[in-house]
Amino acid sequence: TGETVPVSMKAGTLVYAGGRLIGKPVRMRVEKKIEQGHLTSLWNSSIFKKPDEARFRRFVDQTARRFTWIILGITIIAASYWGFADPSRVWIIVTSILIVACPCALALSAPFTFGNMLRVFGRNGFYLKNADVLERMSQVDAIVFDKTGTVTIGSGGKVSVHGHLSEAELSAVRSVTAASTHPLSVRIHDFLKETGSEQMPVTSMHELNGKGIIARVGNFHLRIGSPSWITPGSETSYPGSAVYIEVNSVFRGYFLIQSGERPGIRGLLQSLDKKIIALLSGDNDHDGSFMKKIFPATAELLFKQSPADKMKYISGHPDKKIMMVGDGLNDAGALQQSYVGVAVSDNHGVFTPACDAILIGTKVPELDTFLQLSKSAALIVKMCFVISFLYNVIGLTFAVTGKLTPLFAAILMPLSSITVVVFTSLAVRFVAYLKKH
Repeated sequence: TGETVPVSMKAGTLVYAGGRLIGKPVRMRVEKKIEQGHLTSLWNSSIFKKPDEARFRRFVDQTARRFTWIILGITIIAASYWGFADPSRVWIIVTSILIVACPCALALSAPFTFGNMLRVFGRNGFYLKNADVLERMSQVDAIVFDKTGTVTIGSGGKVSVHGHLSEAELSAVRSVTAASTHPLSVRIHDFLKETGSEQMPVTSMHELNGKGIIARVGNFHLRIGSPSWITPGSETSYPGSAVYIEVNSVFRGYFLIQSGERPGIRGLLQSLDKKIIALLSGDNDHDGSFMKKIFPATAELLFKQSPADKMKYISGHPDKKIMMVGDGLNDAGALQQSYVGVAVSDNHGVFTPACDAILIGTKVPELDTFLQLSKSAALIVKMCFVISFLYNVIGLTFAVTGKLTPLFAAILMPLSSITVVVFTSLAVRFVAYLKKH
C-alpha cells in the first residue's frame, strides 16, 4: 500500500491494484474493470501533468487574438475607403469581410489532426494521455531506455537449474514463486510449470526487499534469493541472474536466468541510432557485453542505477528533449522528469501513473514509426494553418474589393472549416497507411 508498516487486511476488505502482498498467498475477487481502476484515475490526475504543454494550442490562441484585431483594422480601413468611393456599398462590403474572415479553420486544425492521430496510435497499442503528448513527441531529440522489461523481456531467455534439488523440493519452489511478483520469481515459476512440477500449499511466506523469500511449504523451510544473502561473501560471477535455493538450512542449488532479447529490438535501436543517448539499468552489468553489441557506440550504458540515479540523469540534460522508455515504478521518477515518459507494459493493467503514454510490449519495435507519425501530425497541422491563412487572404481580397456578396461569404465560411476537417482526416489516414506499409 506504500505504508512504512504493513497493513493487516481481513476477508472482504477492498484492496487497490498496485498494493503488495506480504505473507502467504490469498484469493481475491476483481470488483472493477481496468478502466475504473485506482491507477487509471491517478493517470488522469493534474498532479502528473507536465508544465510545458499545448504549444500549438497557445499558438492558435495568440493567433486568434491577433487575427481579431487585424480583421477589425481591415474592416475600418475598407469602410473608410468605400465611404468616399461608393457609400451605398459600405455595409455590404463590411458585412462580407466580417463573415468571410473566420479563424475557425485555424482553431480546428490542431484538435482534429491530433484527435485522428490519437485514434491511430490507440488502435496500434500506443495509448497517449492527451494530444499534448503527441505534440511533444514530435519534438523529441533524445531517447533513454531502461533495460529489463524494455530491451529485454521475461520470456524468451534461458532458465536452467543447477544443483541437487529433488522433485519435491522443485515443487515447493514452484509453489513459493507462484505467489511472488518479482520478475525472477515469475521466470522460475513459468520454467517449473513447463517441466510439470506440482504446486503445494504454502504455510507461510515473507519477502525481503533486495534479498529474497523465506517460506514454509509442507516439511520444507525455504530461503530463495540472491547469492549474497543465501551465502554471504559469495563473489561468484554468472552469465545472467542467479537465484539460490536453501532447503532446511542446506544450500541445494540455484537457478540461472539469462535475459531474453525483445523481438525486433535490434532493428529499433538501429533506426533510432542518432537519438539514443543512454541505457539506464538497475541490474548489474552481467549483460554489459550483449548491450554493447546492440546499442549505438555513442550511447552511455549505465548499470546499477537506482530510481534516483535515473531521475538525476534525465534532469542533468536540460538542453535535450528526452523520451524515457521504461517499464515500471522503478522508472516513475525518470518518466515524470523526462519530456515524454513512455511506460512499456506487457500487462495492460500494470503501469505507472507518472507516465505520459503506455506502449504495449509487443509494439516496442514500432516506436520509431510512432515518432515519425507524431512528426507527420505536426506537419499536417502546419499545412492546415497555411490552408486557413490562404483561404482568409483570398476571401478578404475579394471582400475588400467588393467582389464578394454576404450570401456567398456565408457559404464560404463553413466551407473552409469543412475543408480543414476533411483534409486532416484524409492526411492522417494517408500517412498512417504509408508508415504501416
